[in-house]
Amino acid sequence: MSIDLGSEWVKVAVVNLKAGQSPIAIAINEMSKRKSPALVAFSNGERLLAEEAAGIVARYPERVYSGVREMLAKPKQAVQEQLQANHLPYNVVADSRGRASIRIHDGSASYSSEDFVAMLLTYARHLAEAHSKAVVKDAVILVPPYFGQAERQALLDAAQIAGISVLSLVNEHSGAALQYGIDKDFTDGSRDVVFYDMGANSVYAAVVHFSAYPGKDRGKNVTFQQFQVSANKKGRDA
Repeated sequence: MSIDLGSEWVKVAVVNLKAGQSPIAIAINEMSKRKSPALVAFSNGERLLAEEAAGIVARYPERVYSGVREMLAKPKQAVQEQLQANHLPYNVVADSRGRASIRIHDGSASYSSEDFVAMLLTYARHLAEAHSKAVVKDAVILVPPYFGQAERQALLDAAQIAGISVLSLVNEHSGAALQYGIDKDFTDGSRDVVFYDMGANSVYAAVVHFSAYPGKDRGKNVTFQQFQVSANKKGRDA
């Protein structure tokens, strides 16, 4: 499976190589939607995820937790400032590492950002398994290009908590460039393309160079296509 974990939404695709079936398909959720809210909630002793969590956000905003991806590997002060800017009423505490954790509304437990992300990844895995009707443990996960080593490692830790084997972390613009180039022909000349992504918390653009080169495959002359990210620039969404 591939998991696009954004600040506001989660999207899941499944790769299936069985004959007679589409090789890549989007896994829909319980509401037959192609994307799910990236929300975790705790209410009346139960944990609610995605659509179920979205169903109570209007009545109990203090019980529904959003933007958890952006909390990965962040210290308490940075997360507090982020939450204040977004007017989110969460109780932030520091864990033993000095990183931010969230104490849920009733004070019964505290969860780290890795815990919250693991809950969303587990939900994504369940969608993939419901779609494929098989156990799915291997995943490629998209990450923002501005994620540093600490954020990427925290995401890998969250995947491990969720019981997911991460084959690769792929930058979001690289995933978009791969999809763009699948059905294009660059043998007649190279091409530069700008990919622009306006997300919930940030805006960034990437310049990608597409080209082709000759080579051999099993002794035959073939043309390979490739792309290279030339530059990317991030800014705050405002």
